[in-house]
Amino acid sequence: MSEGGPSTMRKMTGLTAILIAALAVVLFAVVASAAGAQPDGRGLVTGVVVMGPMLPIDPGASVEWPAQKAVVRAYVRGTDTLVRTVKTGADGRFSVRLDPGRYRFRAEPAGVSTLPIPHNVTVKVVTGQTARTRLWLDTGLRFPAAENVKPGDTPGRQQKYPQGLEGTTRRGPIMPVSRPGEPNDQPCAATLTVYRYDGSQVATVASTAAQGFAVSLPAGRYIVEPHSALSPMDRAAVFSIRVPQREWLSLTIVFDTGIR
Repeated sequence: MSEGGPSTMRKMTGLTAILIAALAVVLFAVVASAAGAQPDGRGLVTGVVVMGPMLPIDPGASVEWPAQKAVVRAYVRGTDTLVRTVKTGADGRFSVRLDPGRYRFRAEPAGVSTLPIPHNVTVKVVTGQTARTRLWLDTGLRFPAAENVKPGDTPGRQQKYPQGLEGTTRRGPIMPVSRPGEPNDQPCAATLTVYRYDGSQVATVASTAAQGFAVSLPAGRYIVEPHSALSPMDRAAVFSIRVPQREWLSLTIVFDTGIR
């Protein structure tokens, strides 16, 4: 009789049946576990805290992230019921998981302080979804109105409102050693993103090295986020600003190249 006779076939058939049965048990356990697993039903809120302006001039150079110096509190909307308290990371960012609903978020400086002025932002939390928000600490400093600035002063740019922001974007240092009488910064191209205080985007404006930028806006308070068009290493921090009725504010936004 050959080695592959009836006895061997019966053994193989029995082993196959055992393997199939074991596999069925494992699959049943996995399916049962998945069916019995229940999500926590919460949603995720991620955000960033920014602070500014720090000085009434050169906002891009003088405003900084409140690194590890902010506390974020979430309240039930319309009440003073505190739900969660978290601290920002070194980059000013935070995240927190909450039950579905509407919450009032508020950022405050760490420690005892009455300034900067915190602002409230309402966030809707949905099960299994991520909501993103911006919180800011307003120092109360304001930029002076630009002198003799009119919408027509910027050729080729349509101005919708009788007020807004205009100015230039620069980057520096451009040399590791500064020499007397020689400038150590230069004009640069950039993109400015303007947000309302509720986090919604209002406008994106390009700034050129030759002409700078101009963007007309409804009167109100805004957050401006600069991005260098030349190098991702250039840094200019987010800042807050109030645009008054029928006034144009002149800004010089300076990107830090990191050259030392």
